[in-house]
Amino acid sequence: MVTHVPRRARATPPRRPSVTGKAALSPILRSGILGLMVACGVVSADLAGAQSPAREPQQPTLLTADQVTFDETNNTVTATGNVELAQGKRTVRADKITYNQKTKVVTATGAIRLVEPTGEITFADYAELTDDLKDVFVENVRVLMTDNGRMAGNEGQRRDGRITKVSRGVYSPCDLCKTDPNKAPLWQIRAVRVVHDNEEHEVRYQDATMELFGVPFFYTPYLSHADPSVDRKSGFLTPSFGNSSDLGAILKTRYYWDIGNNQDATIEVSGFSKQGLLLGGNYRKRFEKGRLELDGAITQGEIPNGSATGAPKDKRIRGYAAAKGLFEIDEVWRVGFDVKKASDQTFLRRYYDVRDDYLTSKVFLEGFRGRNYASIAAYGFQDLRYGNTTPEPIALPTARYNALGEPGSLFGGRWSLDTSLLAVTRPNNAGPNSRRVMVQPGWQRDIVSNVGFITTLSGSVLAAGYSADRFNTTDPTTRGTNDINRFRFFPQGQLTVRYPFVRYGQSSQQVVEPIVQATVAPKLPNGKIFPNEDSLDVEFDEVNLLTPNRFTGIDRLDDGMRITYGLRTAYYGYQQGSASLFLGQSRRLNNSTGFSVGSGLEDRVSDYVGRLDLQPADWLDVNYGFRIDHDTLKPRRHSLNASAGVPLLRVATAYTFVDQTQSRTATTRNRVEQATFSLTSNFDPNWSVSLSHSQAMEPQPGPRASLGTLTYADECLIFQTILRRDYTVSTGGVKDGNTLFFRFVFKNVGEFKTPGISLGGTSSTTSQ
Repeated sequence: MVTHVPRRARATPPRRPSVTGKAALSPILRSGILGLMVACGVVSADLAGAQSPAREPQQPTLLTADQVTFDETNNTVTATGNVELAQGKRTVRADKITYNQKTKVVTATGAIRLVEPTGEITFADYAELTDDLKDVFVENVRVLMTDNGRMAGNEGQRRDGRITKVSRGVYSPCDLCKTDPNKAPLWQIRAVRVVHDNEEHEVRYQDATMELFGVPFFYTPYLSHADPSVDRKSGFLTPSFGNSSDLGAILKTRYYWDIGNNQDATIEVSGFSKQGLLLGGNYRKRFEKGRLELDGAITQGEIPNGSATGAPKDKRIRGYAAAKGLFEIDEVWRVGFDVKKASDQTFLRRYYDVRDDYLTSKVFLEGFRGRNYASIAAYGFQDLRYGNTTPEPIALPTARYNALGEPGSLFGGRWSLDTSLLAVTRPNNAGPNSRRVMVQPGWQRDIVSNVGFITTLSGSVLAAGYSADRFNTTDPTTRGTNDINRFRFFPQGQLTVRYPFVRYGQSSQQVVEPIVQATVAPKLPNGKIFPNEDSLDVEFDEVNLLTPNRFTGIDRLDDGMRITYGLRTAYYGYQQGSASLFLGQSRRLNNSTGFSVGSGLEDRVSDYVGRLDLQPADWLDVNYGFRIDHDTLKPRRHSLNASAGVPLLRVATAYTFVDQTQSRTATTRNRVEQATFSLTSNFDPNWSVSLSHSQAMEPQPGPRASLGTLTYADECLIFQTILRRDYTVSTGGVKDGNTLFFRFVFKNVGEFKTPGISLGGTSSTTSQ
């Protein structure tokens, strides 16, 4: 007997036949495919009762179809026409679905689409499912992942809604060719078996071959990577390898350990054919109110002794350690540290290509409340310049407190208070030990007149006490035998007047703003009677022209009276384009002995300083700063950053020129001049090329570094050909030279780099 239901069947139809004598089984009958059919009025209550009451309840199932038939002889239910079967967040769509009550098997045929709770979609021509839809067998399977990646195979299985296995499978995150979808994607992985674990969020391959443009180029018996839903997962990272004339063949392997939701670690083991092993690691942890990071490495390697070629080298334990953390104590205070230490001057450069001149370590406590800030810290330094044996100073403690009043709170202006405490110690009697305490109250008010003048009144009073031992008042950089205690009192006031002229046009506005400033302060005696820890150098430019003190700190002060004047003009387009120019100079009313010759401030009349910013459109961007000698009108400083062009071809340059000569009549000039040139071209939506070169003109002319990169990038692959040339002289036993290597970044799989290929020069470097 076959019963036909011609209308669309639903789980809760308007009219449902009553079920007598089986009310106690109702919760079970309403679960799974069997309960679904009873709810539709297709399966009789007696047949439904055949289901074992010991079976665990399932989620309610919803079936929609154009037609449902029930074969009482074979105990099968068949749904045809736009069939959709849903249980929870898991759904199955097909042209035809058949349920066998005896075997508890659901069979689906024709245009099958299975949607998982995770968002993955499985397509097939034939599928067999259990009545809870968790176990599936499919033929001619195709899987679309959440990141648009694809997996396909001859047949596939899913168990417990977790494990999906595909035989003779292919995986690729690349988009298919729009003109020929049957064409092989840019890259793909073929494997005898592909396993996707939804709980472990991992994709595993057995006997895998990676293909590029359909051509095999890499084989591995086992490969695994995280699926698109994973941000991080424990496992081995892609190894890197290379070659160096100092270290020989190099292989770096790293293991990432996902310890928990708030912490992880990376363990590194690197092997060098000419040296041995290097062990390193990194640990990170997030707390509710803080974070911690530990980093380090250790090896047994050779340390150059600076002697002649062929001399024996010192072989000992070498390494690097670092710790960084920041923790909130409460809503106001927090404590932090950033400590770094290397065993010797060349370790970081030799093994990690880190070329810093100094390692700076600090420990600090700081607090924020409103417009108040307070901190206390300690600083230590390690000099990594090869051959420099002078001990670095230790700043302990260094403390400060800054407060800023509300606008209009004092005589219509805003008050300020800056205080600091500094103690500097030099180990091994390498220089003077100094202590300093300072307090500086200040006040500022802006006044805008009815006719357009903008007047700024400001003033401050500096009171500082100094104490030092082994201090030489003639030359503070040398060791002396004097112990000093001195006090400094320095009031200073400024009056700044601006009068901007603004013109509004139809497409732009123009601004012309003259600026005049008067600074008043007492004349100070020779500044060398005070220790100098924070004002060792002066860089005079348009940035500090109008500041009260052109020195970098307070150990040296910009004393006396002076007049500063300048002119700023600007153009601003309403749609695009802008340009601005500033030019200024200062003039002293008395002589000053605080500034060194060549600084631009040693005479009563300063050098001219200015800046030009030009951006007429997106195709041009120019930033140019300059300082011109006021007497000879020769340039003393140039700083240029410019770029021009369109994505198809864009050129850029960064140029620096500084004349540090301390005498205008000197025949030998102390100059530094260097430039970097670069060219980039996005000549295709996926292809780009970039070239850059650094060239020194003075004091030692010659090239410094060159780099060329050819890049291909799309939705699933980044491929780079990188050619690098380092012209710097070898220092500390670490040699530089030429390197050519290739870089592949495969989406979801990892990054691969070829060994560095030496092209001559002193050596090849490691592909990090």
